[in-house]
Amino acid sequence: MVVQLEQVAKNFGERRILEGVSLSIQGGERIGLIGPNGAGKSTLLNLIADPSFADEGTVSYGKDAVAGYLRQNTGLDRDSTIQQEMEKPFAKALELAASLRRMELAGEAMTQEYQQATAQFEALDGYQVQVKIDTVLTGMGFAGYDRNTIISTMSGGEKTRLALAKLLLERPNLLMLDEPTNHLDFPTLTWLEEYLSSYRGTVLVVSHDRYFLDRMVTRIWEVDGGTVFDYPGNYTRYKELKAERLKAQQKEYEKQQVEIAKLEDYIRNNMVRASTAASAKSREKKL
Repeated sequence: MVVQLEQVAKNFGERRILEGVSLSIQGGERIGLIGPNGAGKSTLLNLIADPSFADEGTVSYGKDAVAGYLRQNTGLDRDSTIQQEMEKPFAKALELAASLRRMELAGEAMTQEYQQATAQFEALDGYQVQVKIDTVLTGMGFAGYDRNTIISTMSGGEKTRLALAKLLLERPNLLMLDEPTNHLDFPTLTWLEEYLSSYRGTVLVVSHDRYFLDRMVTRIWEVDGGTVFDYPGNYTRYKELKAERLKAQQKEYEKQQVEIAKLEDYIRNNMVRASTAASAKSREKKL
C-alpha cells in the first residue's frame, strides 16, 4: 500500500467538495483521475499530497512512500538556469563528485575516505547523472535549448514542461500529475507515455485526454458529486463499466418506484381504517 484514504472530506466555505472518500493506492498502479471541471480532482490530489488539508478523515502513507506532485503552477526557481534546476534532484551525487575531484587533486585517491566516497557515488548511480538529465530534457522537447537559459525568461508552457522534466528526474515512488499533457506536442506526448508506462513507481494523473488515458492507465477514478467512483482498467473499460453501473441503477430506481407506488396506495387505502391504521403508519415510516 502506498496511500490509504479513509472517509476523507473537504469543504470550501459552505460547499462540500468531497465527502466520505475511501480509497487505496497500491504500488505500481497507473491511475487516471477524471471528472468535470470543478468536481474536485485537484482537491483530491492536494489531499493526498498534504494529508493535513483534509477537513475530515485520514490520509496515511505506507512505509517509504514519497509523493511528487506536479501542480498546474510549476514551482521552479525563476533565477536558476535549466541545467541548475535539473541538477537539483542529484545534489548528493554531485556533492560527492566534487569531493572526489578535490581529493584527486590533493593526491588522496588512495585513501579510505576516497574509497568510501566512491562507493557512495556509485550507489547513487552518479556516473549516469548527466545521461539521465540529457535523456529527460531531450524527451521533453529541450534538446536544442541552451542549458544556461534563465527560467524566468521562458514561457509558461516551457516552464510547465521543465517542471515535469525535473519531477521525472526526482523519481518519487508516487508521481502525481495534474494535466501533464497540456503544452506537449505529439513527439513529446509519445515519449512521456512510454516513459510513464515503464516508470518504476505509482502514477496518479489528472487528464482529459482519453487516448492518453487509454494507453497509460490501469485504473480510473471518477470524481462526481463529491464521491469518487473506482473502476479497473483504462478509459475505454471505464466507459463500459460506468454504462453497466448506470443501467443497474436505473433498474433499481424503477424497482423502487414500483415499491413506492404500492406503499403509497396501501397507506392511502388503510390510514383511515382503525383496524389497519397502525400497519399503514408503519408503511408510511418505511416510505
